[in-house]
Amino acid sequence: MTYGLISDIHANIEAFDAVLEKLAGADAFLCMGDVVGYGPDPGPCIDRLRSLPNLTCIAGNHDLAAAGLTGLGRFNPHARHAIDWTMLQLSDDHRQYLARLRPAAYVEDAELVHGALPNYMDYITSPDEAMITFAEMRGSLTFIGHTHVTECYRNRPETDYCEQTGSPKGIIIELNPSFRYIINPGSVGQPRDGNAEASFGLYDIEARTVALRRVPYDYKRTQRKMRRAGLPAFLVDRLSQGR
Repeated sequence: MTYGLISDIHANIEAFDAVLEKLAGADAFLCMGDVVGYGPDPGPCIDRLRSLPNLTCIAGNHDLAAAGLTGLGRFNPHARHAIDWTMLQLSDDHRQYLARLRPAAYVEDAELVHGALPNYMDYITSPDEAMITFAEMRGSLTFIGHTHVTECYRNRPETDYCEQTGSPKGIIIELNPSFRYIINPGSVGQPRDGNAEASFGLYDIEARTVALRRVPYDYKRTQRKMRRAGLPAFLVDRLSQGR
């Protein structure tokens, strides 16, 4: 059984299609939220996501904001602008889909949360922050998103040992039963680790491996759409920078 790992698509259909081409053989898909926000194609990305086989998708903060379920107080001005624009693009069906997404899910041996546990909108950027989530985990594996950075945290149970590893080029993680893991497949639509290529993962249950990978896409086309939509220049420019 293989699971395609996707997160933080952020309405970037060009990046999403490039990732799905690489994940064409996956048996099922896990999405760690933020389908919309920032990018120019929220509706098409929702439609593409919903068509995936055996999909489990949880809510991200941009999804809930675009559905009108949370305020925008924690968003910076660029993100608020993009959410306001996104809300005008969504159909009632799209909005209802986002509103129905749960904040967390448990699939096979893996827990899914957008940011962290117990507060799913917190960030995990360091071993100290990861340890808070390790203390709340029900199993040995949790998939997250939110930071847009490809990385892995590894903890030996009942100890304070926590190792943080990652690479903007991708990594292969061999799951050791003696450890617990928090794994972030990075962002499909807006990477922030210095690599502009779309980021994704593949979880192979039988092999007990998680491969975090990158794929190039036509970000210039996405940027042209964003400019035509009047989205903030900061959001447009960062796609080519991977930051």
